[in-house]
Amino acid sequence: MNWRKRKQREDELERELRADLELETEEQRERGWSSEQAQFAARRALGNITYMKEEVRRMWGWTRWETLLRDLRYGLRTLHKSPAFAMTAVLTLALGIGASTAVFTVVDSVLLKPLAYPESGRLVVAWEHVRRFSDEATGPNPKHVDVWQKRATAFSSMALVRPVVMGLASGGDHPRLTGAAVCQPSLFDVLGVHAILGRTLQRPDDVTGHDGVAVITYPLWQNLYQGDPSAVGKTIRLGDVSREIVGVLPPGFHFPNNSTLSAFRRPGQPVVTTPEPDIFFPAAIDLSDIAWNGDYGNWVALARLNPGVTMAQAAAQLDTITTQIVMEMPANQGDHKPGSITAWLQPMQEAMVGNSRTAIWMLMAAVMGLMLIASLNLANAQLGRAMARHREAAVRTALGAGRWRQVWEALTESLLIAAVGGAAGVLLADAGLDLFRRSTPVGLPRLSELHLDWTVLCFSLALTFGVCVVSGLLPALRLMSADPHAFLQQGSRSVGSRQSHRLRRWLIAMQVCGCTALLLITGLFSKSLLHLLQQDKGLETEGVAVAEVRLTPEAYKTPQSRIAFDDAVLANLRAIPGVRSAGMVSAMPFDGESWIEWVGRVDKPNLDGPLINLRWTSPGYFETTRQRLLAGRFFEERDALQNNAILSEGEAKALWGDESAVGGQVRIQGKDYTVIGVVADSQSTSLKAAPARMAYLHYRVRPPFPTFFLVRAAAPAAMASALREAIWKYDSSVTIGRVKTLDKQLNDSLATERFQTMVLMSFGGAALLLAMLGIYGVLSYSVITRKQEIGVRMALGASRSQVYGMTFAEAAVPVSAGVAAGLIASVLAGRTIEKLLYGTRALDAPVILAVTGLFLLSAAAAAFLPARRAASVDPMEALRSE
Repeated sequence: MNWRKRKQREDELERELRADLELETEEQRERGWSSEQAQFAARRALGNITYMKEEVRRMWGWTRWETLLRDLRYGLRTLHKSPAFAMTAVLTLALGIGASTAVFTVVDSVLLKPLAYPESGRLVVAWEHVRRFSDEATGPNPKHVDVWQKRATAFSSMALVRPVVMGLASGGDHPRLTGAAVCQPSLFDVLGVHAILGRTLQRPDDVTGHDGVAVITYPLWQNLYQGDPSAVGKTIRLGDVSREIVGVLPPGFHFPNNSTLSAFRRPGQPVVTTPEPDIFFPAAIDLSDIAWNGDYGNWVALARLNPGVTMAQAAAQLDTITTQIVMEMPANQGDHKPGSITAWLQPMQEAMVGNSRTAIWMLMAAVMGLMLIASLNLANAQLGRAMARHREAAVRTALGAGRWRQVWEALTESLLIAAVGGAAGVLLADAGLDLFRRSTPVGLPRLSELHLDWTVLCFSLALTFGVCVVSGLLPALRLMSADPHAFLQQGSRSVGSRQSHRLRRWLIAMQVCGCTALLLITGLFSKSLLHLLQQDKGLETEGVAVAEVRLTPEAYKTPQSRIAFDDAVLANLRAIPGVRSAGMVSAMPFDGESWIEWVGRVDKPNLDGPLINLRWTSPGYFETTRQRLLAGRFFEERDALQNNAILSEGEAKALWGDESAVGGQVRIQGKDYTVIGVVADSQSTSLKAAPARMAYLHYRVRPPFPTFFLVRAAAPAAMASALREAIWKYDSSVTIGRVKTLDKQLNDSLATERFQTMVLMSFGGAALLLAMLGIYGVLSYSVITRKQEIGVRMALGASRSQVYGMTFAEAAVPVSAGVAAGLIASVLAGRTIEKLLYGTRALDAPVILAVTGLFLLSAAAAAFLPARRAASVDPMEALRSE
């Protein structure tokens, strides 16, 4: 009912009651009463007019809303009288709900939501296990996939795809690094995606000579052509190939990058942050150039299950076909033993999430622990306020106020705090997610899909309501136990019961338990990160800058053209003032394993050689990275005309044992190479795994397309522009990707671990602060309520040091119990997350001692001010106050 109608009905009610009163007064005068007596008689006859108005309003349905508004106004007034409590409570709740909402958004977007493709539950990734490689899955051989496509009936469609990064040229600017995907045209049938403009790739597009087409994403269409429909038919230059745009994909379409959906899966691989594909072009695969038992780990095979086909049925059919492929291989290609190659399926969403699942759930558990600590802190503060208002509640009860009515009024404060804190928390979460999306270095799956939606808002609403109940209901129920007679007999002081003090100490113990567990887990991750950073890497990263160059296959088709480019750029780099040494390598350091090959001794062809990471390097590379030479020599210019190789220490020992490998011969990719040197093992592929076995060849043997130039200088951070100028001086059309220091590259390879540790440290610091505030609040209130007792003790001879000891002892019991319970909880949680740690065990004595000491010192600091206040009590003043 609006205000005008209500005012009108109020006026009508007032007139009706006045008319009834006047009519009754007139009747009383007719009976012989005087005017004054008639008015009193009429009022007695009609009864309590105010009560009648309330009853009528209750029938109108206004009372409940008036009561609610009155209670809200009363709650606002009481909070206004305690601004410090109100601000602390709102800030605590906002931070807790903001952090919880942000992390839950990540959980919901990455783990819970289905992929943004039609019927995404039917999308699967097909992997192969090659026994000679390892137990890990790898991308399948394209020839095997061709057989799968012809023989398998469990799939409606299947496609090979490889996310890459390439140079996109627009106008006269230098090419910029852009995400792309080379794929079979059936990829869009697998994904169930159609173009909103033009068409997607079609079957003839994957034939050599007809493959100069591309499909672009909606954001790239807007960025390059501002949404112009005539963009279809125009050409873009990707690398050094001009491709005609034949279609534009719908808005909201995303495809994972090569880190999220990698064709090579091995533990310890660092996360490489690359852009999502914006351009899709067809793969013209010539199967005649591919061996039956090779070319693994270069492609990802995506497939869509036929309706009614289960994952198990499709996997069994695929494995049966793979067994047939193994038996049908030519005699000189592959191992024909059963089980040498097997196939298996994995849901696409699960393949994308990968190892991030455990880390994300761990962060969710940590933030919910922080939220629980915040709730307990608010409950403790609310309980203290309830104990301080027991006398007020007793007076109101004695005057006839209902107990449940007082409980509701007490809950109103919690509702107001929860509403303001919850709204602020959602705003903080939205701002935090926006910052996270724009600046995070972590290769988190489905990062572009992170946003607040109704699911997240419902979670925030439920969380806010839960915090309101936890922090406000228990203190409100304490008001129902207020005995009017007992509290009115206590004079002016308000003293809490023993049960209330005991309850608050238990709440403190629970906060301490959660905080200790969170701090211990944070300590484990911090030590794990320090271990990764401080371990012996086998090379020196300080003082080195690195530049990534992507050569194009058309302009640099011949090895001579690539050699000329590398030679010229190296000469330009060595001529830069301040450069001490320069070199090049075929793979970015700390970017993970790549180009995996078999190697064996020429003199022992039957000896199964181990798998290696193959690298092509130039003279000066080892001097620039300062890797230790154990035997022989490094590459020199004379090695360009000879088939020489350098092995890592682990590889040399695997092939020659304790014998010298220098002078021996190894066979790599069907060619024989003479070992001229052995270098110490280095963790140039990843800090999170054992040093990979390496074989280094001179770059002129097979000059690579992706080339990484390294220079050692006094100020490597200032070399970025000089590196670009030296490269573009030879060819301004080449694509320069990353230009950074090697220290920065090392740190970026640990982005996931650094991010996890940073988040846990922030959660742990917030939990420690909340626990300290809880300890301080409980002890401060205890000192106030025990002021007379402390005064009596001091009057009877207790010293200040004894009062200090008594106050600290009061905090020692809940803190000690909480620390002990937290240690047990952290040990149980540590065993779950141990696989995320490096060089650290779940039971790490130094971490336990450090965290326990930190918390005890923090608890002592929180208890110091209340103890000092207690020791400063004047005995005579305390006794006179009674």
